[in-house]
Amino acid sequence: MQGHIASFSSPIKWLRQGLSAIRQAPFGMVSICIFYVFTMSVLGALPMFGLVVAAFFMPFGTMLIIEGTREAYEGRQPSYGVLVELFKDPFKRSRLMRVGVIYAAFLLVANYLYIFMAVDEVSQWQVVDGRLNWDSVYANFPWSAAVVTVIIYALGQMATWFAPALVTWKNMAVVKAIFYSFFGCLRNWLAIVVLLILIFGFTVLCALAVIFITESLGIGDLSIFVLMPIAFFLTTVAYGTIWPMWVDIFGDVNAD
Repeated sequence: MQGHIASFSSPIKWLRQGLSAIRQAPFGMVSICIFYVFTMSVLGALPMFGLVVAAFFMPFGTMLIIEGTREAYEGRQPSYGVLVELFKDPFKRSRLMRVGVIYAAFLLVANYLYIFMAVDEVSQWQVVDGRLNWDSVYANFPWSAAVVTVIIYALGQMATWFAPALVTWKNMAVVKAIFYSFFGCLRNWLAIVVLLILIFGFTVLCALAVIFITESLGIGDLSIFVLMPIAFFLTTVAYGTIWPMWVDIFGDVNAD
């Protein structure tokens, strides 16, 4: 099995298809994406083993978004039933949970490595009158720790980005799914970077536009109430590209 290599213009197609799915079922798409983000945030905030619990949910949540986007694109309402089906299937549940274990390993390594590498710089941050002194933060920012953490996190994302779908839809073994997910992302790094730049750029433009308009109208304190629904929409757009990416790279490829 070998995935396709996306073209330079593929990110535009991914965004267009994701937006088409949102247009077909706006409330359903926003619902499943915000549910995924909220669940991951709540689980990740649990004491002691929160990151591990969130990592176990990640493959199931990813399939919820991928399946939901496909349903919306085909004119149906996204359903949460896929979560029930995956949990009821012992074979798929076991494989998806093992993907979660690998994702958890990357998260834990990134998290604890950051703590270990950044402890000296962070200890020099100063708190004045109960507020963090940002000059001390800028002067002692743990750049090395941040870079290493981002690299490890990115590797974990690459290894598990397509793995849930490869396990569920291609009946692929976990190690093999991790391998093909990683190299599928690596082979398409340029298209993925372009997509991230487009999403980031559009997000910044929207935020700046809202702040400018609300400040011009003298209602800057209310900007958060405008930014929040925009953030929900942009989050949905970002997650809505996963299924088009999958279709473009692995969708019509038969497993060995």
